[in-house]
Amino acid sequence: MACLEISYLLHLAQVSITQHNIYALRYLQISLKKHKLKLDMKLLIISTLLFSVNLLASTILVVGDSHSVGPFGTSLHHLLKNERHDVSLYASCGSIPEWWMNGKSTPCGFLAINQNGEMNSLPTAKTPLIENLLTNMRPDVVIMEFGGNYAGYPSDEFVIKDIEKFIWKIKNSGAKCFFVTNPDTRKQQEHIPRILNLIKSAIKDECPIFESYKVTSYPSIGGDGIHYSFPAGKPIAEAWAWAVFQAFKEVFP
Repeated sequence: MACLEISYLLHLAQVSITQHNIYALRYLQISLKKHKLKLDMKLLIISTLLFSVNLLASTILVVGDSHSVGPFGTSLHHLLKNERHDVSLYASCGSIPEWWMNGKSTPCGFLAINQNGEMNSLPTAKTPLIENLLTNMRPDVVIMEFGGNYAGYPSDEFVIKDIEKFIWKIKNSGAKCFFVTNPDTRKQQEHIPRILNLIKSAIKDECPIFESYKVTSYPSIGGDGIHYSFPAGKPIAEAWAWAVFQAFKEVFP
């Protein structure tokens, strides 16, 4: 087989993966059957395919509060997984970063989707320790969704230090971070500007920040006024996840 043809097959191998081009992949399969390649050449082409996959795939850890337990979290996980990333999601209802550093139990819902896609949903559970997740997964990026539960914390200093400590643990592990703030709500809406300013003060330039209130509008009726796990809220949560996903891809292409 001519060198030019072999080079073309290698090119097809890369295009089929990097551009998600199913036609290139199908043509590659036909070409490999048609041409009698030596074993070492077939191994080279297969290695190219695998190498291309590894270049694209990132290990991503998603952690968050009740919004990540609900449709926002599952939608974001689905979108990232479809991009062939190695994704795990852990969400603890009612949590703030402090819970992920002391293992406080959630009384209102827990969701875990591991790297194999196995889902575990529980009414109560201990919040996983972020140090253990970082050690076991070694993520390239940690996406964190927090903010709404700071509404009950009057101390600005506590909020800032809580976020700073959490970010430090993530960055110290070698991972990058992406912070998703709390969305619009009908109840406790007055707390959103304060919490956003505190998040910005804590993070500074350590992580990109996605300001969720800009892409969400809580319905005037229905739901509990905070969560989006109801018929009229679910499409909004899914659209929010899509907006976060698009912003994430711009920062981490």
